[in-house]
Amino acid sequence: MANQSHLNILQAGALTWWSWRRHYPEIIPDLQGADLQKINLRGANLQGVNLRSVNLRGAKLINVNLQGADLSHADLSEVQLWSADLRGAVLLSSCLEAAQLYQADLRGSEAIAIQSSGADFTGADLSGANFVGADFREAIFKEADLSNTNLRRCDFTRANLFKANFNHAQLQQANLNSVEAIESQFYQAQLSYAQLSYAHLSGSYLYGADFQGCDLYQTDFRWANLTKANLSNTDLTHTQLRGATLTKALLPQ
Repeated sequence: MANQSHLNILQAGALTWWSWRRHYPEIIPDLQGADLQKINLRGANLQGVNLRSVNLRGAKLINVNLQGADLSHADLSEVQLWSADLRGAVLLSSCLEAAQLYQADLRGSEAIAIQSSGADFTGADLSGANFVGADFREAIFKEADLSNTNLRRCDFTRANLFKANFNHAQLQQANLNSVEAIESQFYQAQLSYAQLSYAHLSGSYLYGADFQGCDLYQTDFRWANLTKANLSNTDLTHTQLRGATLTKALLPQ
């Protein structure tokens, strides 16, 4: 249950909220469970705020500071989070379906099991975050930074990963079927036992990546750099490898 006085201050407008937070920085606002559907909070300071189970569906949170905020189980579907600061935020089991997170900063966030199918993370920074078991089906990650991110068992089916950075990412048992990952970076990424059938990785940098036990049926590795990649325990019979660099790669026996 939200603190009604805190909710009243927020609904009084951005200037009132900004002034109150400036004068009482020691207070941690409690907006848990509040209905803030379609609210416009552009540029608001929501750092450290308790937003558990809040309804922010369709809200405008452009340039909002949500650093360290608790958004567990929140409804953030169709929300506009352009250039929002979500560093260290907690998003456990939250819903971000069709959300817009262009250039958002999610470094170090805890977002286990989030539902974000169709979300747009173009240019976003998700490095070092924990997204284990997240639903990213048909999401967009064009030129996004997912380096050193925990993406185990995530579902990226038909996602757009064009020129995304997955260097050192943990993608074990992830579903990457039919992804568009042309010219992406997977330097020393861990992808063991991931599903990559019909994935398009042509021209990608896969140096030292671990594909052990992966499903590579009709995977497109044309012109990709697979130097020192681990392809053991895979079936490359129907994998497209034209022009690929396989120097010192560990191939199936």
